[in-house]
Amino acid sequence: MSKSYLDKVKNTRDQLNEVGPGFCAMKWLNETLYLQTGDNHSCYHPRPHHVPLDELAKDPSALHNTEFKKQQRKIMLEGGRPDECYYCWNIEDLPGEHFSDRMFHSSSEWITQEDLDLIKQMPWDKPINPRYLELSFGNGCNFKCGYCAPQASSLWVDEIKKHGNYDITYDQYGIDFLNRDGHFYENEDENPYIDAFWKWWPDLKNDLKVLRLTGGEPLMSSNVFKMLELLDKEPSPDLEINMNSNLGVSKNKVRKFSNKIKKLLDENKIKSFRLYTSIDSWGPQAEYMRRGLKCELWEENLDTFITTTNSPVNIMITYNILCVGYFTPLLKKIQELRAKYNNSNNFKQMIGFDTPYLKEPPHWMINLLTKEEFGRYIDNDLEYIKKYIKQDMSEVDKFSEHEYEKFKRVRNYFFEGSSRVTPELIERGRRDFYVFFNEYDQRSFLKFLEIFPKYENFMKLCKETYEKFER
Repeated sequence: MSKSYLDKVKNTRDQLNEVGPGFCAMKWLNETLYLQTGDNHSCYHPRPHHVPLDELAKDPSALHNTEFKKQQRKIMLEGGRPDECYYCWNIEDLPGEHFSDRMFHSSSEWITQEDLDLIKQMPWDKPINPRYLELSFGNGCNFKCGYCAPQASSLWVDEIKKHGNYDITYDQYGIDFLNRDGHFYENEDENPYIDAFWKWWPDLKNDLKVLRLTGGEPLMSSNVFKMLELLDKEPSPDLEINMNSNLGVSKNKVRKFSNKIKKLLDENKIKSFRLYTSIDSWGPQAEYMRRGLKCELWEENLDTFITTTNSPVNIMITYNILCVGYFTPLLKKIQELRAKYNNSNNFKQMIGFDTPYLKEPPHWMINLLTKEEFGRYIDNDLEYIKKYIKQDMSEVDKFSEHEYEKFKRVRNYFFEGSSRVTPELIERGRRDFYVFFNEYDQRSFLKFLEIFPKYENFMKLCKETYEKFER
């Protein structure tokens, strides 16, 4: 982590703490919006909450400014720490000095000093437009990743309808939401939340600095292509567009999409574009975690996008229980891709990555693993990153100090846990691990221990835990 960046984070932290130990700019300036369910949150760590239609009828900006969220802002402004933000409190309450996402994200480039000063002084119940919006038009998806859910994947809906829910203690995969009136919209073209968004858009775009399109798989959404066409007709030259994609759709669709982005960039109709793509390991382990992934196709589509648009790609790694024993191959693949696409003469980081740890569902948490057997893997990966930290700009394939620090806090969380990671949670998670992955294999025609042989002893431990629960 560079000294200048760390100084910025520390300065932001100090400004936040002047208001209160729980104050975070994300509650005002950031929004993730799931139009298929009418849910939103201002950060991935708190679970999404629902946008009531009666609030939306009064003001389409209620897609962001719900009464619930206003109450969380009030708590922050009055010196409290909202319970839903425990991910950051877990990090901040560890021994020593640690930087949470409250500090990192509030230091984002798209947040100005003017923005911070504004939200510190404005009334807690006053509506505001976000500066950063992550937007999902629907759950249509060609993947069904193991730690995902039907709300975000139409293939998960199909699986649960066919086979039923998993016999686990955590309700990750149930589709009861399909039966809640007004709480899920399978047809993205007949959705009051989508209608409200397009009403909000003319005002929203005046304050928006970053729009991030997500899903499901956004390349399967007609509204995503509608947005790109709209930007072509009504340019927003100061707007940065980002998009999440699993890069698992057809080569032709990726080529079509890449050409549209190139046109917007070449004609200065948007400020910039960045693609975010998810992968958590490499090879058969990665394909097991993210059913539908084909690493070879992913890499080909990545190449099409970068060579067509000359735009950067960020790899979103959901660091989960199955990553721990099989993470080194992905680190090496990232170095390989950096060597291919980065240019030492005119350096721009074309392949970024981030390593947030998965906190739910519990049977995918890293904390279930035994430290004695699996701690060495995560320590070795941290040492690998440290060994290859960039020393000068010519080392285009190396890691940054920031990436090292991000992974270091994952390592610390693995060993030290938090108040939330109780013995009861670990026991229940191990019980569910055994049930889930046995059923996962049957439904997917896979064999866990053939793909993850390092987990043989752990699976035995989980089986013993399951049998204890059943007695």
